[in-house]
Amino acid sequence: MAGESLRIKGDIIAKEDLHFHGQITGTISVPEHTLTVGPQARLEADVQAKSVVVAGVLCGSVSAFERFELQAQGTLEGTLEAPRVQVVEGAQLRAKVAMPVKPAGAAV
Repeated sequence: MAGESLRIKGDIIAKEDLHFHGQITGTISVPEHTLTVGPQARLEADVQAKSVVVAGVLCGSVSAFERFELQAQGTLEGTLEAPRVQVVEGAQLRAKVAMPVKPAGAAV
């Protein structure tokens, strides 16, 4: 977990779930895990993750391989690609959204 006072600029690659509450600028790659953007967090990043949950602000390009969730106080600005998208009432979604369909017979 990265706290509210933390400021990071650069590339982040991880093989575990990440929870951010500070400010991040750069790229974030957690292709087999979940990225959670806390309510106080502000990310200006290109993101690749298995799942993404946003309660704060995320500006950039998001590729969520399984699911994307934008919580009530969350904001997404940019582009989003995910097979499953959940946007809770009160959230702000200002993004181009693509929801690719897995081919028949593809592994889930």
